[in-house]
Amino acid sequence: MNTQTERPVRKPVNQRGKAARNSKRYNKQTAHVEARRDGKPLIFGWGKDLSHTAKVRIQRRATWGMAVFFALLLVIVIVGAWINLNIIVPGLTIAAVNGHNIPQSEYREMVAVKTQLELNKIYGPTGLTVQLTNLQKQDAQQSDIISKTNTTITSLKAQIAKLAAGSSTQRTDLTNQLNAANKTLAAATAQHTSLQTQITTLSQTTIPNEKLVFTQSQVGNDSATWLQDDELIREWLATQSSAVQAKINPSASQINRDFKTLKANMPNSNGYNTMLSSMGISDDQVQAMLTIIDRRANAQTYLSQQLTSPSYQVMARLIDVPTQKLANQMLQDLQKGQDFGKLAAANSKDTNSNTKGGDLGWLTRYEYIDPSAAAYNGSSIIENWIFDPARKLNEISPVIYANGAYFIVQITNIDPSRAIDATTLKALQSNALVDWLQNRGGNGRPLPGQNIKAPDQTMMFDTNNLPPNNILPAAAPSQTQSAGTSTN
Repeated sequence: MNTQTERPVRKPVNQRGKAARNSKRYNKQTAHVEARRDGKPLIFGWGKDLSHTAKVRIQRRATWGMAVFFALLLVIVIVGAWINLNIIVPGLTIAAVNGHNIPQSEYREMVAVKTQLELNKIYGPTGLTVQLTNLQKQDAQQSDIISKTNTTITSLKAQIAKLAAGSSTQRTDLTNQLNAANKTLAAATAQHTSLQTQITTLSQTTIPNEKLVFTQSQVGNDSATWLQDDELIREWLATQSSAVQAKINPSASQINRDFKTLKANMPNSNGYNTMLSSMGISDDQVQAMLTIIDRRANAQTYLSQQLTSPSYQVMARLIDVPTQKLANQMLQDLQKGQDFGKLAAANSKDTNSNTKGGDLGWLTRYEYIDPSAAAYNGSSIIENWIFDPARKLNEISPVIYANGAYFIVQITNIDPSRAIDATTLKALQSNALVDWLQNRGGNGRPLPGQNIKAPDQTMMFDTNNLPPNNILPAAAPSQTQSAGTSTN
């Protein structure tokens, strides 16, 4: 009998128990709850009480809001710049006449059109430089004729000299050829002389003078003046009959004809488009400026036709002194009976008349303000006083202030119908519009009741209002530059 104590049987140890126990362990992780407050501020300490979802929503809205804001700001800047460039700036007043503003957009348009007209005049297919070239070609032909004819004459003379003495059919024939050759030579020589004169005038006078005024300064000032003059013309036209208005206001056909002429006389095929693009103007604006130019030309024609001989004329004399005190003293002396001629001879500063006792001679309308007249003083105020229909014989004016001096004028004779000499009449007719404008207060000499604002020089010479230098020169060319050299 086995008395050995039986050991209890051990149950096999489950080796996987530890692993199983370990597998039941979980890693602790913080759950992300979108609606839970995290206590963190969103901006500048604000937003601690907001959930993460709310914060994300606010951030997204803020991002989109800023994007929309900057997009709108960009659009506003672009639109504002466009409005400023195309509406506000062009509409700024560059000059004014009696409350009528002239915007710088019109000035820019007039500068462009006047520039192109001048280019056409100098460099166009029928312009001055082409005329010069054609004359030079004609002269070269005449020179060739002269050279060949001289050779022919020399040959004929030599043939005649070899003939036997006495008459013969051959001598007669050669003599006739010689006479014809001499006539050809005389005609060619005369033509050559005439052409040389024309070439010299064009190359040394006409073209250089034209180029001298083809500058930004001259074209700019002329453009501003013409726009102001047009305001004066239209103001006057509004008071005239429909018949007068029809003579001066250009017709649609006249404007269209000049528009076609402008385009046809461009120096090159791209000239017109270059002008439009460089100055930022349109066909309609070109035609609007041609309307002003045509109205000016029509006014000159109409006003020159009104100047005829005989005409109403006045004989006057004048005293010109530098101070009002002296003028007042002269007037008092005249009112006391002192001699006008003696006072003028002793005191007047007008060198055209003081040696003649102040006598201006017979004057017709506008002669006193016409630059070509001997009595020229330039004062519209004096001109208007002299030719006021209310003037009477021997009437003495009050003291008149004009052009920085003081004047006293006396009417010494009146003739309602007196002949005008041909030279004076021609000069007055050619300057009819200029004199008429000056008489109404133009050319920088506004009369009482006229309010003419001088052009703004800064705007006038702003590069945005002028063509590029290669189109409209900033200064006149040097005297050594060839008259035929083109700038376009």
